[in-house]
Amino acid sequence: MGTFTQPKAVLIDLAFLETLPDREFTNGLAEIVKYGIIDDPEFLAELAAGAEALRRRDPVFLEGVISKSCRIKKGIVESDETDRGLRRILNFGHTLGHAIEAESGFVVSHGEAVSMGMCAAVLLSERLKYLSPGDGERILSVIQALGLPVRIPASLDTESLLRGLRKDKKKEGDKIHFILLKKPGQPFVNGGVPLPLVAEIIEGLKA
Repeated sequence: MGTFTQPKAVLIDLAFLETLPDREFTNGLAEIVKYGIIDDPEFLAELAAGAEALRRRDPVFLEGVISKSCRIKKGIVESDETDRGLRRILNFGHTLGHAIEAESGFVVSHGEAVSMGMCAAVLLSERLKYLSPGDGERILSVIQALGLPVRIPASLDTESLLRGLRKDKKKEGDKIHFILLKKPGQPFVNGGVPLPLVAEIIEGLKA
């Protein structure tokens, strides 16, 4: 059972980021780049241009990026507080990402798994003719430039990942509802992707 309770305040202290090891800091970049992919192509371009500044944790650049990320999420959540429509686009990359995270025994971190899931969603969008290869390549290049993984570990069994997907609440019959893309900034909930195609994409992404 979940509840929807609004906080009285949200405090953000950038100094906290200085305490994070590189891997944990990079985990957070997966969620940041997600906002550019699903909502704001200009923000995505800004992240591409500032990838080096982000990776070295430039405080001025970070402040702008975090502020913009918060505004994007706030706008989406405020328009769909109870998670019945638009808010579902925040799950971009998380459908397969959750399965990867669990199947790895959480050796693959959340941000890394979401990054891999976003790459799979991009490739599914291309294969299903929703997203142009050029747009797909641009998105993948930004993910990689931020130091995030774009390959799924070969040690993860594809059938085990599919079993994880079959437990997903977005499953319908032998199809899984993914958040896919028509263009950067134009996500949508797909009517259902056949599991054999998902398996093919997973195999193609394995390192």
